[in-house]
Amino acid sequence: MEWLLDSAKREDWKRVSTTGLFSAITTNPLLIQRAGLDVSFARYRALVDEALDLGFEHIQLQVFGDDWHGAAEQILELSEQTIVKIPATEAGFSLVKTLGVPERTTLTGVYSVPMGAIAERLGVRYAAPYYARLIESDRDADAIFTGLRTSCQKTNILVASLRNIGQFEHLLANGHRCFTLPGPLLDDLLCDPMTLDAVAQFDEAARLSISRL
Repeated sequence: MEWLLDSAKREDWKRVSTTGLFSAITTNPLLIQRAGLDVSFARYRALVDEALDLGFEHIQLQVFGDDWHGAAEQILELSEQTIVKIPATEAGFSLVKTLGVPERTTLTGVYSVPMGAIAERLGVRYAAPYYARLIESDRDADAIFTGLRTSCQKTNILVASLRNIGQFEHLLANGHRCFTLPGPLLDDLLCDPMTLDAVAQFDEAARLSISRL
């Protein structure tokens, strides 16, 4: 099983870096903007440095701007631990072929089984389908995800766009094992109220025992 943190917020990165639960970081210009940061290659470089300093295995960064090829090359040159995220469009497919580094490529914005088949055909390391966005559309998200599991045998299905822990649990039950999890889900992921209640009871029992000595 593989989990990636889908965030550009340093506080999220630092929070999970000590848990050993997340192997890598993935982010994009929208998340960077929402974190109050500028979207630039200087920013990408700073994010790469921080992610690696915190011990993450790699960081995934998305191409942006008018020159996807130039953006992809800059991302790949930042570190051997970068993976370039390329949208699943015809231009994106051509770029994957031109770059020639499928092992360092994620095809993102995957919304159909044929896109998953294309990712498999191109041999990319990850294909990232957006579950919640499919749920909110008129498409059958679960049928598409079932088809993706069939079409992607070597390419990892990197589940993205989760709105709540219930969706995460549902996809786990359906056999998915590779996820990007956003910062807002960390509280529900890392903490269960019943566990906290049990800990409080254990602590209270220990306190009472000590007080009787």
